Amino acid sequence: MISPEAGATPPPDEASDGTGPDVSAGTTASSAAGHPIRRNVLVLFGGQATTWTMTLLWTLVVPRLLGPAGIGLITSVWAVAAIFSIMLGLGTENYLARELVAEPANSGRLVGSALVLRVVMTPLFVAGAIAFAHFAHYGSQARLVLWLATAATLFTILDDPLCSAFEARERMEYMAYSTVIEKSSQGLVGIVIVVIGFGAVGLTASWLAVSILVLLFGFRWMRPLMTIELRTSVRELTGLVRASAAYFASGVFYLIYLWIDSVMLSLMTRNEVVGWYAVPTKILGTLLFVPVVISTAWAPRLVRTFETSEDDLREAARSPLELVLILSLPLCALAALAAQPLIPLLYGHAFQNSVPVMVILGLTIVPMYANIIFAQILVSMRRQARLTWLLVAAALVNPALNFYFIRLTQHRYHNGAIGAAICMLLTELLIVSAEIMLVGRRFLGSASVFRVVRAAVASGGMWAVGYAARPLGWYVSLPLAGLAFVFLAWLLRVVGPTEKEALLAEWAKIIGRFRRGRSVASKE
Repeated sequence: MISPEAGATPPPDEASDGTGPDVSAGTTASSAAGHPIRRNVLVLFGGQATTWTMTLLWTLVVPRLLGPAGIGLITSVWAVAAIFSIMLGLGTENYLARELVAEPANSGRLVGSALVLRVVMTPLFVAGAIAFAHFAHYGSQARLVLWLATAATLFTILDDPLCSAFEARERMEYMAYSTVIEKSSQGLVGIVIVVIGFGAVGLTASWLAVSILVLLFGFRWMRPLMTIELRTSVRELTGLVRASAAYFASGVFYLIYLWIDSVMLSLMTRNEVVGWYAVPTKILGTLLFVPVVISTAWAPRLVRTFETSEDDLREAARSPLELVLILSLPLCALAALAAQPLIPLLYGHAFQNSVPVMVILGLTIVPMYANIIFAQILVSMRRQARLTWLLVAAALVNPALNFYFIRLTQHRYHNGAIGAAICMLLTELLIVSAEIMLVGRRFLGSASVFRVVRAAVASGGMWAVGYAARPLGWYVSLPLAGLAFVFLAWLLRVVGPTEKEALLAEWAKIIGRFRRGRSVASKE
């Protein structure tokens, strides 16, 4: 699984209490209680649209100037910092996201204790990064980039409890604001820095500055919502660590699984190979915003429905699970079609070896999307231990597979990144198979399965049309593939009445705003 990159308070007329949807009113997105979820999704998607633009600008400039070696260095260093960052939070982020919904009266004390715990654990985090730099024999430039990445990661982790509080209060707009500020600043400032010639060091330094800025804004936005109680005790910190133990174990193995491929590539190959792997994983990470947004928007509702009954949770979880599976299929087909023409176009021919990696990683979109929703369901059901055991298995199996496949593909194709991509696909398939055995059969009915199959047929037709039209050029084949999917999705009735209702409602709002704008302009 790739770490998700990632909503808004419902207006008074859409929620009974200002804190979220009324569970008793129903559990489908089409009900009145579903409107806050729809609004949260739209707010998060709106923020992501801005970050996409910034990421695209960054993508068109930075990799071309830094090259595979420079991108590989940054990726390796961030992987190391991310793995050691688990020492800071000790798994409290996921625990907070759930408990702040279940026990809103203790929000200030929980968030404050989580912040203090991160500060207390900072020396251990820094010591881990220093030890790795020593044993990995990093050069002076790599060490400097590592120290800057370590500091940036520290401030980012300090912001996590605030994001958990925003999510619990369903103030998703602040999460969107943070993402927009972070990505916009990193994108624009990063481009300027690389163009000037400061390279990986300047780029990482700018990320540090932006992470500090985002944290300061987070405290400012939190002030009217909650009073954070920083006064805590050893007893409260110990209790927080104990309560988060299952989440901590899950987080440890998740981060190992998430970043071990990049670390192993950096140790077993060279920075250029890490760069070939970093480009498609960055694209894949961007595409993961879809299930992350849906999971984040539905998270409070899933927790509340489980507190009522497991049957209510099953009904509430069916919509997001079905939705992400349907969305993942055309994206998977599109990734396979677009890799060959678009990666050299966006990144330059130095990244040509990233094309087969992107094709393989595109196949992981389907199991990855499902895994993100299944993980949220397990957390909502207080069955974190099952998720932890799955991640333990992934953290053990994935490095072993990487050790074999990286060596094999590096020797045969001089591209160990292909082996790392194969390992990610195999591991994701193993995880989703286990999750289906644990909970999936109870959350996907026959009607949902049939609808997903229809979406798969439409996506397969999309790929077939795009592949057949490749001789005409990507600027013809890709639009034809998109039109083929729209036609087949309509023919097979992939879009259900709930989605049609939501789309028509939002389209009506857009038209209404446009007409009001024209009316105001004409009066002026």
